[in-house]
Amino acid sequence: MDDVIDNDTLKSIHHLNLSTLLLSQRMLEKDKYAAMYRLGIDEETADVLSNLNAPQMLVLSETNQLIFQLRFQNADMVKKLTEESRVGDIKQMHTGILLSSLLLDSISK
Repeated sequence: MDDVIDNDTLKSIHHLNLSTLLLSQRMLEKDKYAAMYRLGIDEETADVLSNLNAPQMLVLSETNQLIFQLRFQNADMVKKLTEESRVGDIKQMHTGILLSSLLLDSISK
């Protein structure tokens, strides 16, 4: 596998990282505890993210890695969350419950 990342992909990673940091800060500013839940982070991480200034966010975002990770742990989880459902609201509730349980599991470890 080639370790070289093309320039467009690298730019996309940088933009995604910065966008995620900015969104995280906005969410934390509006409602810290709801944001912590939605982002899957603890209070200490929330405080650090909230206090990052623009130069710090730029440095952090300019890595060649995604700085946030997907919370899906395996393919079965993605399949279950994307299955057809007769009731659309149940799918959102199921996703919320599943991701919440992952957050609780990670906090208890």
